[in-house]
Amino acid sequence: MYQRYKNQATFLAVYVREAHPTDGWRASGNDKAGITLAQPRTSEERQKVAQQCCATLEITMPLLVDTLDDRVGHAYSGMPDRLYILDSQGRVAYKGGRGPMGFQPSEMEQALIALLMAEGQPRQPVTPQ
Repeated sequence: MYQRYKNQATFLAVYVREAHPTDGWRASGNDKAGITLAQPRTSEERQKVAQQCCATLEITMPLLVDTLDDRVGHAYSGMPDRLYILDSQGRVAYKGGRGPMGFQPSEMEQALIALLMAEGQPRQPVTPQ
């Protein structure tokens, strides 16, 4: 979706806190995948972990990092993952379910298309993948 609509909307990923740190709610799936990270204790540590996450997951959209007090994560119920669309006034136009199980990409795309049309943006043709 980012690749299709990046010229019509601003996309941002926000790294909040580590969902399954070794010193918290550890996930056996992470252990099997070799992802063993403690919860970052400093802004610098969180930045480093966010950069590793971005590289590992090959995230190509801009990545922001939440503050250690988890201000953005709390404000947007960002744990473990959440997808939002904000309109040009900064109001929530779409709030997806908790991810990754609650993600509905087609529903989100329809909401984005409707918002772009409502705000006067032409719809970009969708290329089959």
